[in-house]
Amino acid sequence: MKSLQLSITFISLMVLTACVQVVQTPIERGSALAVSSVWDIPTKYPPGSRFSLSPKYVDDASLKPEQIKAIYHIYAQAIMEKFSDQDYHFTENNHRADFYIGFAIALSDDLSDKTISEKFGVTPGLQAKDELKKGSFLMYVEDVNSRQRVWRGAVQGFVQKDYNSIERKQRVDTIVMMVLSQFFK
Repeated sequence: MKSLQLSITFISLMVLTACVQVVQTPIERGSALAVSSVWDIPTKYPPGSRFSLSPKYVDDASLKPEQIKAIYHIYAQAIMEKFSDQDYHFTENNHRADFYIGFAIALSDDLSDKTISEKFGVTPGLQAKDELKKGSFLMYVEDVNSRQRVWRGAVQGFVQKDYNSIERKQRVDTIVMMVLSQFFK
């Protein structure tokens, strides 16, 4: 009798597991993002603190100046939105800011992982893929009073050439939020 119960239990389990399907969604390698950050000085700024932006540009960039300007504008807007959402206030007057936010955007053709690691000290390490262009978004927070870098983060991903303006804005928002989620902790 015990043997019959075990057999029925085993068969029932086999039938149940055969009915369960797990559909795995393959990760599209082209949309992969890698994020890394480091705290240099564990500092928190209270709500209401003021920040200003300090964009940094790569010398001899392979993109046209109008492309660079448009890309930096989208990233600056996303940074300001994310910090405003955390109750920080943007100021254009650097003398009135409590902290600066520096940021740069570059293609791997213009700024290698080795250079990022040597000069910036943080490299997410997204592996190159021959048919896709890799880009990096670098960001740091500097305390105005001490003039010391407090935090720095980087995101690497592959350039999405076929995105429309709405998709591009969503991608930028995702990239900025991914790196800032490590700052806002």
